[in-house]
Amino acid sequence: MTHVYQTYRAIVALAVVAACTNGVAPADVGGTYDLQTVNGAPLPLAGAPAAVSGSVTLTAAGAAERRVTYRMDAQGTLREFAATGTFRLRGSILELALHEDGSVWKPTASIAGATVRLRYPHPADGADIVETYQRR
Repeated sequence: MTHVYQTYRAIVALAVVAACTNGVAPADVGGTYDLQTVNGAPLPLAGAPAAVSGSVTLTAAGAAERRVTYRMDAQGTLREFAATGTFRLRGSILELALHEDGSVWKPTASIAGATVRLRYPHPADGADIVETYQRR
């Protein structure tokens, strides 16, 4: 009976460890990723409003931050937008929950190696916006 009890304890312990690591931000994705392209076009984008720089930061504890600076007008006025929150990793899918201006934003996101991709609807009902970030 003692052997069965020890085996049971070992199985429960492994299940607890597996449950704690599934969906939690692993340390190996932690870091800062710089915005490289928007819909395939390299930064800085031409025109206004247009992204000129940006980053996504992920921490080993599951915190996330997205910062993007936009050129707002023809005079070159810059404005940074920041959203902070959390993330969980499920395979190659990043489940982001970012807070900005009192609302929660959950863009579709994935990670492959040192590349993070965010996809979200265009605010003016155009084609989806796809941002590609590369780890520093």
